[in-house]
Amino acid sequence: MDTRLLTTFLAVLRTGGMTAAAAELGFVQSTVTAHVQALERIAGTPLLDRRPGGVSPTLAGSLLAERARSILDLQERMLAEVTAAATEPSGQVRLQAPESVCAYWLAPVLPGLRQALPDVSVSLSPADTRTALTALADRRADLALVLEPSPDPSGVELVDLGVQPLSLVAAPAAPLPRDRPLTPAELAEAGVILLEEGCSYSDEIAAVAAAADPTANPPRFGGIETAKRCVAAGLGVALLPAVTVAGELAAGTLTELRPPAGLSRQRLWLAEPASRWRSPAVDAVRTALIESIADGTARS
Repeated sequence: MDTRLLTTFLAVLRTGGMTAAAAELGFVQSTVTAHVQALERIAGTPLLDRRPGGVSPTLAGSLLAERARSILDLQERMLAEVTAAATEPSGQVRLQAPESVCAYWLAPVLPGLRQALPDVSVSLSPADTRTALTALADRRADLALVLEPSPDPSGVELVDLGVQPLSLVAAPAAPLPRDRPLTPAELAEAGVILLEEGCSYSDEIAAVAAAADPTANPPRFGGIETAKRCVAAGLGVALLPAVTVAGELAAGTLTELRPPAGLSRQRLWLAEPASRWRSPAVDAVRTALIESIADGTARS
């Protein structure tokens, strides 16, 4: 069997349709349709339920998808082992992480990683926890870094890289207490500036403010740099990773407040698929990330 048929079939399931799968794979739609039909002829049974709104797997299609992932993993392992027998680790490693982790934890690590592993290409994409874990499950990422108090996803192995401190920041002129934790009411009245939905610590402080003022509708600005500028302009307060505001706090353009009690402690985790074989390139990058982040290299 041509394993390209399996790759196409999984892309159809992942994207929910032939057209979307064709766009993702760089094929014309007729090629995707032909691949699926060829796979159905081999299987001797329909693999997809086709509806106006998209496609979904039949029972046989779900079983085939599970086996297809295993076959593609085995193919990847075979090719990597043959290459690795005579060479250093090589190939692409796809890594997803939150924006703050990309900019402040990983950016200092990547030059050393490139020097140590010249034949490994690391592809880095910003993503929230939900998006990153979905990408791992869909084979669109090899590793992910997530900021969560205590994630418990199925089918994923986690390495705890330690507590990552957060800072509640405001404009220096903000009329808010510095000598005690803010109350939820004070937080709601000051206005909370949030990051994208799915950011655990941002969602958590939004819930604290909403409990004090259910009518509050805090704005979401997506990016940390935008949030910091809005805070400095006096538009509200924001809870952000301490490493992302260290420069502004030192320069006096932001000031640190004490957040309401009870917020969860955020930890940084390295996530990878539990059942997928780890290529030499992925293994080398994984080891480098654990060592550099655990010893503080990434934040120095």
